[in-house]
Amino acid sequence: MLTKGFEAAVARRYLRKPGAKGPISLNAVLPTVAVAIGVFVLIFVMAIMNGYRVNLLDKILGYHGHVLVQGFNGEIQDYQMLTDELSEVSGVVSAMPFTEAQVMLTNRGRAWGGLVRGLPDEFFDEKKLNINNVEAGVLEVAPEMGGVVLGVELARNLGIAVGDQVTIISPRTVSTPFGSTLRYLAFPVVAIVEIGVFQFDESFVGMPLAEAQRFFRLGDTVSNIEFFLDDPEKIDLVAPQMQDIAGARGFVRSWKSFNSALFGILQSERVMMFIVLSLIVLVAVFNVGSSLFMLVKDRRADIAVLRTMGATNGSIRRIYIYVGLFIGALGIAIGSMLAAMAIYFLDELKTAVEFLLGINVWDPSVRFLTEMNAIVDWNETLLTVLLTMALTFLATILPARKAAKLDPVEVLRYE
Repeated sequence: MLTKGFEAAVARRYLRKPGAKGPISLNAVLPTVAVAIGVFVLIFVMAIMNGYRVNLLDKILGYHGHVLVQGFNGEIQDYQMLTDELSEVSGVVSAMPFTEAQVMLTNRGRAWGGLVRGLPDEFFDEKKLNINNVEAGVLEVAPEMGGVVLGVELARNLGIAVGDQVTIISPRTVSTPFGSTLRYLAFPVVAIVEIGVFQFDESFVGMPLAEAQRFFRLGDTVSNIEFFLDDPEKIDLVAPQMQDIAGARGFVRSWKSFNSALFGILQSERVMMFIVLSLIVLVAVFNVGSSLFMLVKDRRADIAVLRTMGATNGSIRRIYIYVGLFIGALGIAIGSMLAAMAIYFLDELKTAVEFLLGINVWDPSVRFLTEMNAIVDWNETLLTVLLTMALTFLATILPARKAAKLDPVEVLRYE
């Protein structure tokens, strides 16, 4: 006589070799490993992509701001008044007027292009500049010394250290008795910083606003005003209000407008990558189905005996569904733990792969960001778990139905 709920107990026994009391059989190990690998790859790769997207967005918005107001003729008059007016808009938390211009920098025969940012004195601060690290020097002394701050890659390209003089050449010409000539001045380098985005690190030149206005002969004007919001997603509500206030004094651009193509590509790539990696899980789930078909073949006699003891078709089906779901759940657990370990030891894993294969896994000049990060999206992880369990369940249906359809009389006749 079979007791209620015997299906789970039988399913656990079916995971072992016939007559064995030890660990699960090879037929159960292989699909479990396949599911674990699929789940591991999906969670790990998506975490890397999420980390890349989030950090790139953070760095770009930290450098460019959420809202950018530009002067129609490259100059904003009475910029402090406009800054104060726009700062009153709901959602705006900070503002920074600045001037920006392309320049050429030279040092001991080396030359490199750069982008000067004339910043207010109070913005020579590690947090306000949203940089990863001050590699050398002191940011705060730039205003009092009239010095400049260079991105780490730019300093490396020019062979410059803190305390050296760098010559900055402006593309704007000045008139002299001998005709027009380029304007150039030497500035002391007071700090070298790592912003975290390769393109910014090889072009950034931070200069006190007063020095930049004097050097570029802008008078008491700036070229841009940058605003930060308490929530970047409010931009569609805030930007029109700011444009109404700015009127003819400036043109308002949102972070979505000057980064729309990049972030659109990243989002599309994220979705496509999830779909492609889900195929790995799908292949692993096919292994679950094939293993269950083999289990049905190996356990034909057992099924027949259970039927003669009163097991119904539904009970037989549930036994094989439980076996498949156990394999799927165990594979998910192992894959999730492996992914968590790989994410936790990401730097060590990256170093080991580079050492063993002799390749540069993360090239900042290609990847934009100087650091490789992983951020787990729990909604995505939950979707991965549910998708894997759903596919595993579907893979159990056919072998479970086949087991339930076995005729115990025919099976026992030939056993």
